[in-house]
Amino acid sequence: MREEAESMGDGEDVERALRGFYEAVKETRRSHAARAGAVAEAGGAFAEEIVEEAERAVGGVFSGEENSGRYLDLHESHMTYANATFGERCDYSEYLERCGNFAETPRSKKFCAAYTDYLDALLAYLRSFHERAIPLQFVHKALAQDAEEFERRWKKGECPGWEDGGVRAVDEKTLESSAVDLSAFKSLKDMEKALDVDAIKSALGSLGLKAGGTPEQRAERLWSVKGKKLSDIDRKLFAKGVVLGSASSTSKKKKSQNGEDGDAKVKAENRARAIAFKESQCALVLKLLGKQLDATRTNVEKKSTLSLAELQAEAEEDDDFSDAETDEDEEIYNPLKLPLGWDGKPIPYWLYKLHGLNMEYTCEICGNYSYWGRRAFERHFTEWRHQHGMRCLKIPYTKAFNEVTSIADAAALHKNLSQRELGTFNVKLDAEVEDAQGNVYNKKTYEDLQRQGLL
Repeated sequence: MREEAESMGDGEDVERALRGFYEAVKETRRSHAARAGAVAEAGGAFAEEIVEEAERAVGGVFSGEENSGRYLDLHESHMTYANATFGERCDYSEYLERCGNFAETPRSKKFCAAYTDYLDALLAYLRSFHERAIPLQFVHKALAQDAEEFERRWKKGECPGWEDGGVRAVDEKTLESSAVDLSAFKSLKDMEKALDVDAIKSALGSLGLKAGGTPEQRAERLWSVKGKKLSDIDRKLFAKGVVLGSASSTSKKKKSQNGEDGDAKVKAENRARAIAFKESQCALVLKLLGKQLDATRTNVEKKSTLSLAELQAEAEEDDDFSDAETDEDEEIYNPLKLPLGWDGKPIPYWLYKLHGLNMEYTCEICGNYSYWGRRAFERHFTEWRHQHGMRCLKIPYTKAFNEVTSIADAAALHKNLSQRELGTFNVKLDAEVEDAQGNVYNKKTYEDLQRQGLL
């Protein structure tokens, strides 16, 4: 108010006061002209609209397989890898184990457009997932730093699978030191009879020739270089990344051929360097997403051991759990600190003991995991954790392994069952007897318990 009074003067300078007033009017009209037709909505409706837009945005960030950023969705990359020439047939869990081991892929299969497209698609998805799941860790800075480190590793030959710079030189000595002596065979048929498929393939690799195609095509390709010099062999027969040495004697021809080989070597190095750089970038982002990748492997292994009914029940439990998480007003009132039952609500202590929830059962096969109560202990034999432990021990799970929690006991029982003759029936061991309470034992155990007065 004091500033307004000072701007209008002491009342004697009327022109100054009117000038300030009309300037304020112009500023107000200019502000409203920029928002012509805008009508202010009610505060509650505006807030609800903002919340709905935020929910729609969050719901569209992650797919159902990604589960709000907990797991990776690499199914598309898996299908590309399984159906490509550079990959091999494998299930999704195996692909998750090897997706970051690029050095295992043969180098001869990497120099193709399909492998480059595969790396580009994999890197694009991993970057997108990292930006959505971990937005406060800037992945582009880590990739820029890795690019600098890659230049140093490439110069020193420390890149896995690319220690030689991605270029292999083949000269006359290489042809002489071949893994197979072709002069020992008189015809192509004699060579095919004497050498198996693996021997021919290794011989092609030692000479730097292409090793693809059918066994007949490989044999013909190897036989075509018999007795030839390096300059006489068709360059199309050599694999990508192979540079030929000089075979000319004249200085002028030697100079021109060295120039051609030099250009081919530079092109091969650049092509190999580009592929190795993309592999390094993908490996870095996979390392940054190590927790999500491990969680994805665990989740896939867990789902592989569950039936359809168990998967549906687990999905319902996840929905109930998410609803309980979002409901902040619902709190369990437990002033006496009573023990919790199956539904997570307090129950009387006598009922707690009646259900046996105070009894701890430890299973060594599950990694010494503790189960509280007889009911949970009996159910865990058909759950994913126990099934995974049995698979790690290479023991097929059957009902005979119920109540077996020790690794030594499970191995001994598996050995005993394996040594039994097929088609035989031992009355004392295989005959089942039921007591008055409905518990099933074999005849020998039933007689021992009845003799001790426990039944």
